[in-house]
Amino acid sequence: MSAPPPPRRGPDPSPEPPQPAALAAAPHAAVERRDALKLMGASLALASLAGCDETPEHGHPLHAPARAADAQAATAEYATVLELDGLSRGVIVRTRNGHAVKVEGNPRHPASLGATDIFAEAAVLGLHDPHRSRRIRRDGRPVPAAMLDEAMATARATLAEGRGRGLRILTGPVSSPTLARMLQAVLTAFPEARWHQHDPLADDAALEGAQRAFGRPVVPVPDLSRAGAVLCLGADPLGQAPGHLRFARDWITARAAGRPPRLIVAEATLSLTGARADRRIPLHPREAEPFARAVAARLGVAGLAVEVAHPAAAGVAAVLAEAPGAVVMAGRGQAPAVHALAHAMSARLGAAQRLLPHPLTRPEPMAPSLAALSADMAAGQVTHLLILGANPAYDAPASLEFAQALRALPFSLHLGFRLDETARLCAWHVPLPHPLESWGDSRAFDGTPAIRQPATVPLAEEARGEVELLSALLGTPVTAREAVRATWRASWREEGFEATWATALEEGVAGEPFPPLSPPLREGWDQPSPPLPAGLAAVFSPDQGIRGGAEAHDAWLQEMPRPLTKITWGNAALMAPATLAALRLEPGDEVELELGGRRVLAPCWPMPGHAPDCVTLPLGGGRRAGGPVGEGRGFDAYALRPADSAWVATGLSLRPTGRKTPPVTTDSHHRLDPIEAARSVPPGGVLPQPERDASLYRDWPYPGHAWGMAIDLDACIGCNACALACQAENNVPVVGPLAVSQGREMHWLRVDRYHHGPEDSPAVSFQPVPCMHCEQAPCEPVCPVNATLHDHEGLNVMVHARCIGTRTCSNNCPYKVRRFNWSDHRRFLDTPARNPEVSLRPRGVMEKCTYCTHRIAKARSQASTEGRALHDGEVETACQRACPTRAITFGDINDPGSAVTRAKRDGRHYALLGQLGTRPRTTYLARVATEEEG
Repeated sequence: MSAPPPPRRGPDPSPEPPQPAALAAAPHAAVERRDALKLMGASLALASLAGCDETPEHGHPLHAPARAADAQAATAEYATVLELDGLSRGVIVRTRNGHAVKVEGNPRHPASLGATDIFAEAAVLGLHDPHRSRRIRRDGRPVPAAMLDEAMATARATLAEGRGRGLRILTGPVSSPTLARMLQAVLTAFPEARWHQHDPLADDAALEGAQRAFGRPVVPVPDLSRAGAVLCLGADPLGQAPGHLRFARDWITARAAGRPPRLIVAEATLSLTGARADRRIPLHPREAEPFARAVAARLGVAGLAVEVAHPAAAGVAAVLAEAPGAVVMAGRGQAPAVHALAHAMSARLGAAQRLLPHPLTRPEPMAPSLAALSADMAAGQVTHLLILGANPAYDAPASLEFAQALRALPFSLHLGFRLDETARLCAWHVPLPHPLESWGDSRAFDGTPAIRQPATVPLAEEARGEVELLSALLGTPVTAREAVRATWRASWREEGFEATWATALEEGVAGEPFPPLSPPLREGWDQPSPPLPAGLAAVFSPDQGIRGGAEAHDAWLQEMPRPLTKITWGNAALMAPATLAALRLEPGDEVELELGGRRVLAPCWPMPGHAPDCVTLPLGGGRRAGGPVGEGRGFDAYALRPADSAWVATGLSLRPTGRKTPPVTTDSHHRLDPIEAARSVPPGGVLPQPERDASLYRDWPYPGHAWGMAIDLDACIGCNACALACQAENNVPVVGPLAVSQGREMHWLRVDRYHHGPEDSPAVSFQPVPCMHCEQAPCEPVCPVNATLHDHEGLNVMVHARCIGTRTCSNNCPYKVRRFNWSDHRRFLDTPARNPEVSLRPRGVMEKCTYCTHRIAKARSQASTEGRALHDGEVETACQRACPTRAITFGDINDPGSAVTRAKRDGRHYALLGQLGTRPRTTYLARVATEEEG
């Protein structure tokens, strides 16, 4: 079926949208509820600006048949990619009338396999953010595009005279073949120019460790579906690693097949992988290398320069030695020696992994690259600086004094998505198009290439991509689409190019992954690190909601509780409860953190399972520009980071200020008894299945379908993808930190987190909690206007037109899954960017999970049109579709062969608070207890 005709584009109504007055006056104050709703609504309203005028130059946007389309509703789905750390994950974007409304995973892409993460789900909100940049600016003021073209021509002439002397280009990590080709063309045209890369989350130690071990920057890609055991030395493959969606799917595939890998995690800060570990070892950064060295010695690794002992090494080594294909992984924050030790141990164990060429075009340590650029700027050797998509004025270590040197440059140009900290210091700012509205290409973690195509009409008319800007510098302007096609025309055969191009757009994959390598370990690979000095250590870590800060302006991500701390709208200095007690601090106490002569203020917060005598400082907070959603949320840990962008630094001092500034948290909201709520069984164990309880209420008849859900707690990794997918699918608004602190968050699906066992190393379980859709629902008989009722297929539905907001249903719900709509969101959400299949709720009514009833209706309609019955698995809820571990199963429980019926026959099956007699349709499979619990 052909793609629908494109909507027409209208003019930009204003140079930049004004900030709400309350936020402009006090950017560091908490967002009021109304202002937060305005931010959410304005973000969605921007989509309506693209509804009136001319068509895009090349049409919208696919030159092959759409993956799915509905001509009557003008909806279609397109395959494209979104990048994380410069590497792509395949997604499918659902559009309506040419506007992106929902992101799903692409089952054909090896980095997603149909799943998404919170960052992919939130991309739609970022696309329609009214605070993204839309005008070309010089010295902060909008100017015509012709002035930029003139300035680029002048720069080209000046640089040509000196063969590019004084030209520097700063980018983020680059895996795009097209962008790499254009950068090389610039370096060829201007031989004395230099290209630098900067990523605050780059793991330079991993590159050096691979160089020591193999003499080249190879990347180990484990196969967790075949590995008998996995030792993670600070690695987080299920949470923050490149390829985390694929690793999570492989991990659960092995568990579902009855051969779960033994997961052992040694780390300082509790991670999502550590939360699901069979054995977790809280390890101070000072102990990481001695522990790794002791395990390597126990495994008989040859070539060790130094051998040490560690009390936990013998047991860990025994598990690894006995498991087939055991893998050792090292993560961010580990020294190069630890990465080299991990390579050596994996080689010794015959690990189930592939060694692949690095997916980045030019893998290099990025901290030295940025430091060299800063030194050249300070020495006056830089006359022209192009910053493409990076924000070093915010996320470079403060000791580099990058911002001060940037101000003094004769010519500086920032290409970025918003007027951020770097944009405000550059002479020129050019808006960067959003990935969902632009052409490009990139590689996945395993080297698989894919083409990025626009899934929506452009919303920023003056935006230019990296390729357009570099081609203008070369004097040969070219569009991104033309450049991408030229790259792949040279890679593929000319004969049949158009057919191959159309297939690549349709499938979302443009080639095969890199072939594996088999380099031997080098002589002298083991080079021990100097021991860390004594004292309190600072551990820098990406924030679990906004990562390095680039996502800080996304309200969905800010309001989503961090899975392990439940903090929203900010960050805090995290430490072990024992460390907090030893420092005579209480949760929420404000402290002054000092490192290297620099100071910041931050609230402190306990994290069970954290290693003692160290403090985790999440990056990404304390934004100073870019929009009111992100500005002033939390503290800026980059201000303390060492000049070499190290992940661990010693010498941290901590002084209480006497004030309390607790972060906004949902940790105490809707909590249930952890023993009753998140049940567990020993390996191979089952739960006693209670008999069906008697009831005075009659049973509901279901002659057709009877929808139900089963959630496997043993598969849930707490990533929050389900919760954010629900928010994006169902037009769930943000409410801001003040309302969240009052317990008024609106999420229809929450993910509870429970600790089991001692505080120093507890077992952790996660439990997604949507509406239970109870058969004997306590909310139904108490409603005075019959607004909450049962339908003919077992759904507990809300009739919003009847609801008068008494909240008796919420008071009677033992699961606390109903949300009261304190404000009227309709005027903010009624735009083309919202999901039109979900009704908008007026102020003063209850709202909750509906089992995505609109998806049920759509599938039923399709089946009826085709004259057939619904197939099992044909209806997928938004949360089910997003889950990387397929922890959520949904279907017809009247069908004895359906997947959900089979799940409910499992011996681990139980009903949450089943003793109450509510007979919930949403039920759970108990978590399998870890080694430490056993």
